[in-house]
Amino acid sequence: MSFVAEASRVLPVSAEAAFDRLADHASWARWMPRSFRPSGASIGTLRERAKLRIRLLGMPLPVSIQVSVVRRPHEIGWRGGVPGLFLGDHRFLFEPNGPSEVRVRSVETWSGVLASLFQRKIRRDAEQVGRDQLEGLAGSFTAGA
Repeated sequence: MSFVAEASRVLPVSAEAAFDRLADHASWARWMPRSFRPSGASIGTLRERAKLRIRLLGMPLPVSIQVSVVRRPHEIGWRGGVPGLFLGDHRFLFEPNGPSEVRVRSVETWSGVLASLFQRKIRRDAEQVGRDQLEGLAGSFTAGA
């Protein structure tokens, strides 16, 4: 059984600008929230199959995720975990909302036995991390990150 955690935010920038900022792994250290921080060296611009190390909310050690999709300016995705046990598949969807706005949706699908057992906590935490990421992304445009 799988379940989804979602968050969204409208940003006063184009879909391309929002996409490019999220795809710029080198900038994450300046604006990603404490609940989802890069660990280790930057890979520059995200690319499919790239592996990243992340310090994630509540985890004592960094975890590995792999970029699964980079489709400018529509979608960025990554996944991490152990299939069948505990697997998160995170997508950011960029939806134009007029000529100079974009709605960015954070959609994270969780599956596996452990994910099902801890569904309420995982969903709550994943939704919070998604909101935090979108808040950081929005702030990166006002702070000039």
